Amino acid sequence: MKFCKLITFTLSILVVTTVTTCGTTGPVKKISTITVQSEGYTYNYTLSYDSLGQITKVVPDNSEIYGITRIEYGTNTFRISKGDIFVSCSLNEHGYIEVAKDGDFPVSLVGNMFYNEKGQLSSIEDGDENLLFNWENNDMMQMSFQDEQIDVSYTTLENKNQFGLFLKIDEENCTPVFPYYMLLGKATQHLPESVGQGVQKISFQYKTDKDGFVTEITMIYPNNSKTVFYRFTYEWHNNIM
Repeated sequence: MKFCKLITFTLSILVVTTVTTCGTTGPVKKISTITVQSEGYTYNYTLSYDSLGQITKVVPDNSEIYGITRIEYGTNTFRISKGDIFVSCSLNEHGYIEVAKDGDFPVSLVGNMFYNEKGQLSSIEDGDENLLFNWENNDMMQMSFQDEQIDVSYTTLENKNQFGLFLKIDEENCTPVFPYYMLLGKATQHLPESVGQGVQKISFQYKTDKDGFVTEITMIYPNNSKTVFYRFTYEWHNNIM
């Protein structure tokens, strides 16, 4: 089961996801490019949107090698794919993922999703396995599966971007999956400061622009073993309802 890989998965990714604001008319600030950089590699991704402000395509450099990630929206449905791999989802009345069926797309959270009265992800059930999410003061403080827990601490910085739970860009195959994670309920109120177990935590540092939107995230692995930079550029888009 993919839940069994939760700990390893979380300690190898950034625990925020790029969210676009849908259901809003007029100019909206959108992320146009994402650069992921660490020692030995730099990956650049360009995002495309539809008239509703929904991400429809993520194109990496050298897309003829790495492929293009495409996102399709239907009536209460969502599908993200790259080539022959995909995830198909049904959405609830709030536009959050209700059921996700995996077609080998590199996401680690699939199954039946449940939300609390605020629209925050509270649990995921997959067969007889159950992953729980604990929220306090509108921030997701802990994930637990069986006898393992992952704790999250937060900065005082407002989550102006409305970043959601997970941003993972597969470094080996350049497969951006954040449009999937952005539909897992309401975003946290603040930006995370650290995530992990005990002393084995990943820490985060941020740079923002004059409007309070994040322009750079520095992800520092335990014992300074690795540092990854996520850099964002923006454009203004006119959403049409």
